[in-house]
This record gives sequence, C-alpha cells and structure tokens, in this order.
Amino acid sequence: MPEAVIVGNPRQDRLLKEVNERGYISVEELTELLDVSAQTIRRDIKKLSDQKLLIRHHGGAARSSSVINLDYAVRQNSETEEKEAIGEAIAAQIPDNSSIFISIGTTTETIAKHLLQKRGLQIITNSLRVASVLYQNPDFNVMVPCGKLRSTNGGILGSTALEFINHFRVDFLITSCGSIDSDGTLLDYEFNEVIMVQSMMKTARKTFIAADSTKFTTTATVEMGHIKNITALFTDAQPPADIRMQLELNGVKLFVVH
Repeated sequence: MPEAVIVGNPRQDRLLKEVNERGYISVEELTELLDVSAQTIRRDIKKLSDQKLLIRHHGGAARSSSVINLDYAVRQNSETEEKEAIGEAIAAQIPDNSSIFISIGTTTETIAKHLLQKRGLQIITNSLRVASVLYQNPDFNVMVPCGKLRSTNGGILGSTALEFINHFRVDFLITSCGSIDSDGTLLDYEFNEVIMVQSMMKTARKTFIAADSTKFTTTATVEMGHIKNITALFTDAQPPADIRMQLELNGVKLFVVH
C-alpha cells in the first residue's frame, strides 16, 4: 500500500486515505462517507488530481499508481459515456469489408459493440470479451488465437497467441493505452499484453488509439510505442499542449469526441 500523504485538510486527507486503501472509490460513496455534497467531493478530487495525488475519473477517484491498473470491473464502469462516444467515432472510420486487430480492454470492448453495425469485417482479437461481442454478427469472420486465458480480463496471451497473430497483416489495429507521456510515448501496464499490440503495430496499415482524457494524467511503466507510430488518436478532450505538439509534428489525426 502507498505511504500516507498528508495535505493538511482533514476531509481531503480522509479522502486520500480511502482511495489509497481501496484503489478506487465512487463520488457517491465519498459523499456518504464524508457527509458532504457531491460538488464538494468533485472539487476535492480535482484539486488532489492536479497535485498528482490521485487519478480523477468520471464517477470517482483512483489510487495514483504507475505499475498497477484498476480492476477490470472498475474500469468497465469508468468513463462510460466517453468510451461510448470514442467507440462511435472509431466505428465511423472503419469501412465495410476491412480487416482489423482489436486488443484487450474495456475501451476496445465498447468499440466492438459499435462495430456490429458494419458488414464483412475480418477480425482478429486476443480478447474473448471482444470476440463474444463481435461473433454475434453472422457477416463477420472472427478469429481468436490459442494461448493462456487470463481470468481477470478475458485476454489470451502467451507465445502461441503471439505466433498466431504474427501471420496477419491487417488494415486497422484498434487498441487503447494506459497513459500518454508528455513526449508522446504510449505506455501501458502489462508487458505480455503490450508485446501483442507491438507486434501488430509493425504490420497494420493504420493504427487507431482510443484514449479517454484520464490517460493524459495517469502514469504507466511499460512502453508500447510512440505517437509517431499511430495514424489517429481518439479522445474526449483536447490533449495537453505538449501532446498536441507531438501529434502535429508526426502528422497524426486527432478526433475529439463529446
């Protein structure tokens, strides 16, 4: 557990303590626990987020950590509106009869739902959750590799899975990331998940990154690639100036959804 940080405001100190102990806590829970309004809690969360003491989410706050991602179930319920808007925007850029690789994640699972409206897609994915959404369209050809199935997120990993996906060169790679650093580096948490994405990045004709605005303030430790390696970034708010500069320097399209 991270060392306790004292900011001098008893309510904010208690808020930080609860976030650090639980990993994630909702605004609703905090209002009951601290007996203040949701507006006050949101102000506190914003202030502590600006100080990099926690990570602000649409419906709550999470422990600031560069090595541990939030539980899959928590992430499924975080930034849901933003993910839906991003999913819709990405689906609009995918032509019928395309080939796509889709990686593991709650964001890509949401994107998959928006792709169901398409026709004739060939999809390779190492996410059983993504596959379970997309196989419902009888006009799709959905392929998954063999490998070790991860119970936490339905991901398929390992050398056998990596060997399988290395046989494909797709039109589009659709993936997310845990964090985007100020120098344009794309970061994530799980090495074994990252190497699968890196492999597809080398051969995909276009790479789409889906990253809600919390990814501009979080930190992660595993380097996935760089903004210069991608075609487009889909997010729900204007990125910070340094990231915008990296996008412009490298000719990467920016889609800001609302």
